[in-house]
Amino acid sequence: MPRTKAIAAPAAVLLAAALAAAAALLASCSLDYEGAELAGELPERLPDTVATDLVHRVVENSRTSLEVTAARAATWESQHRTVLDAVTFVEYDRQGQQAVEGSAGRVVFHTDTEDAEISGRVNVHSDVEEAGIETESLTWKSKPRLLAAPVHDRVVITKDDGSRIEGTGFTGDFRRREIAFSGPVQGTYVWSGEEEGE
Repeated sequence: MPRTKAIAAPAAVLLAAALAAAAALLASCSLDYEGAELAGELPERLPDTVATDLVHRVVENSRTSLEVTAARAATWESQHRTVLDAVTFVEYDRQGQQAVEGSAGRVVFHTDTEDAEISGRVNVHSDVEEAGIETESLTWKSKPRLLAAPVHDRVVITKDDGSRIEGTGFTGDFRRREIAFSGPVQGTYVWSGEEEGE
């Protein structure tokens, strides 16, 4: 199986963390349907909470460290599921400078496992890692810390130095900090001679 060193691992993990924060915010909101005597009549397919034009900011030490926006967010508490549509996020470093930014058309986040399905022009760029990843959809498995794309979906990983790798069958193992493509891979790697261990 072709392998390559992880160049955008923190960006993908930060996307999952940003989504977890937004999901936690929504999970803390609820409406009391029993007062309206509708509790037994509401089908399980209706969300417990719906928010539109959501903006969620995490503030640490008087500075915004993370901002997540979504055009629509819905939670199903009994299903441990939050769905965010038209999602963007920005993470800031300790100096308040943008560190990571990303976007996706839809995120389905599972609050019980912290797993997620991310789809719709997924794009994440890390200023810190000077790298980004783009694809049509990804799945995140929190416990094993694995990020994967559907086997036939094309994934493009770019570095700000001009390196570009694209292929199919993408998996990212964030415990080992490595990525792999099980399908065809092509691209250009710019070697500066200044990498770790050189």
